[in-house]
Amino acid sequence: MFDASSFSLALGELLTWQNLLLMLFGTFFGIFCGAMPGLSSTMALTIMVPFTFSMSGYAGILCLLGIFCGSIYGGSITAILINTPGTPASAATSLDGYPMAQKGHGLRALHDALSASTIGGLFSCAVLLFAAPPIASFALKFGPAEYFALALFGLTIIASVGGKSQIKGLLMGFVGLLISCIGIDGIYGGSRFAFGVTGLKAGISLVPAMVGLFGLSEAFASLADPESHAIANVKNVTIGDLFGYMKESFGMLRHHLKLVISSAVIGTVIGAIPGTGEDIASWVAYDSARRGSKEKEKFGHGSWEGLIASETANNACTSGVFIPMLTLGIAGDAVSAILLGGLQLHGYQTGPNFMTDNPNFIYFIGVLLLLVNIMFMLEGTLITPVIGKVLQIRVGIIMPIVVVLSVIAAYAANVRKFDITVMVVFGFIGFLFKKLHISPAPMALGIILGSLVELNYRRGLMAGKYSLSLF
Repeated sequence: MFDASSFSLALGELLTWQNLLLMLFGTFFGIFCGAMPGLSSTMALTIMVPFTFSMSGYAGILCLLGIFCGSIYGGSITAILINTPGTPASAATSLDGYPMAQKGHGLRALHDALSASTIGGLFSCAVLLFAAPPIASFALKFGPAEYFALALFGLTIIASVGGKSQIKGLLMGFVGLLISCIGIDGIYGGSRFAFGVTGLKAGISLVPAMVGLFGLSEAFASLADPESHAIANVKNVTIGDLFGYMKESFGMLRHHLKLVISSAVIGTVIGAIPGTGEDIASWVAYDSARRGSKEKEKFGHGSWEGLIASETANNACTSGVFIPMLTLGIAGDAVSAILLGGLQLHGYQTGPNFMTDNPNFIYFIGVLLLLVNIMFMLEGTLITPVIGKVLQIRVGIIMPIVVVLSVIAAYAANVRKFDITVMVVFGFIGFLFKKLHISPAPMALGIILGSLVELNYRRGLMAGKYSLSLF
């Protein structure tokens, strides 16, 4: 049950100038890393965890949470401006965000993404404060059959994001699923589809594949035909324009209130389920928005609904991941594992007894996430004019920079030279797709969801003694 006195105590402890400065730095660093292709929230947190060791418990945690939340929004910046998702969680955002930028609505799209991100984050904060234990209990009941069903539902999105030809979309989705099978078998440990190549035995890493499909392919296409990536001129922005954009953004969200709420619920619930994450939440919310839209034909060509759904859901995950982490001690993905390590580094041992032993800590996390979401909205609003200048940079200047950043991102993700090769191969595949008018999104979905589908299907079969009744 919500405790107002504990909430007020946590708020008072956090509202000091030192803590606010740390939040300011953390969110800015997160936005910066999120906006750099491949430098995801995982990489940003990995860089900063050692630096928080000398900080007090609360200070170190608030710095890490600021980086986490800021990086999820930061990924949408390059997704919208140059069609290069800064993080895998922003891949769905690029489908409608970039067409908006090409039409001259880039700044408006950035503000809408920022507002949707903030609302999604605040919604999940409220859920964390009021309903963490029951949601954690619900998520704990997920077994192989439930995970398989969730992943299978995610794969149904392939038909929606495959472009005009559903046949091509389904085909590319199956190719993505096949690619996800490359590497060491997750159950028996055998090597699959490696063909004697040592680098392939570790599988196809998600970051190099996504950077290649969406980022490097865009650079190749724009350098081959600069006119195809010409973006409408953007006027100089004043403070009055910023407030105008903010007002319009919240007006847009009020107009699509039902969509915002449903996307926030999807993001929070998926975030609370270990083994999922922001990228899956954004795609599921995107597909849900498309199914319920009266203007389905606009999706993929600059739909405000698609942009809002994706950004609301992936930021709603940021609080959702803390539900199983604090109540059950479960880290569902790489990001939550690093955050869990950060909590333990500062003396907090999460698990079933954590809520009983630390009854006020949930309010500290909830209030901190609340302040961080407000902080990155203010920072995002102020730096948007600077970001908007990117729209006016010539393709011949910005795309070589994208190529360099893509190479750095592919290598930094796992510190493997082979991943650079993977990124280049996927870059040429994505470039070929553009020439053949095939959307890369179905293949990306297949790669993201492939292991989740396969491993949980096989585990379900083994648990059900090779009977389909469990499903």
